[in-house]
Amino acid sequence: MELKDVILSTLAEMEDDHIIEKQTSGFIEKKEVSSSKSVEKSIEENYNDDEEEKHSHADSEVKYLSSIRERLLVLFEGFQAPNNANIEAKVDMTLNFLEYMLATIDSRVEILEKGNKK
Repeated sequence: MELKDVILSTLAEMEDDHIIEKQTSGFIEKKEVSSSKSVEKSIEENYNDDEEEKHSHADSEVKYLSSIRERLLVLFEGFQAPNNANIEAKVDMTLNFLEYMLATIDSRVEILEKGNKK
């Protein structure tokens, strides 16, 4: 074998190795692209789920706060009534109502804190 033949065979082997590397790297790139797309898709799905969950929590909070608002409006209307005879009973009922509201707000805050920790 002449030096020329050895060089040519070495070059041919290098070209074959280079072609195999290109094919392998192309396969790896395709695999990486497909895996990155699947990761992006799962992240997007998780983000959408989080958005929906936040939206449902927001709707729930709006309903809860609206009900508190309505109850407080009824309480104020009761105090503004022209019949102020039995004011002590009204104050007693108001204190009981405010204690109840404080307890419901505390329980609601605990539920939200547990939800945020998940």
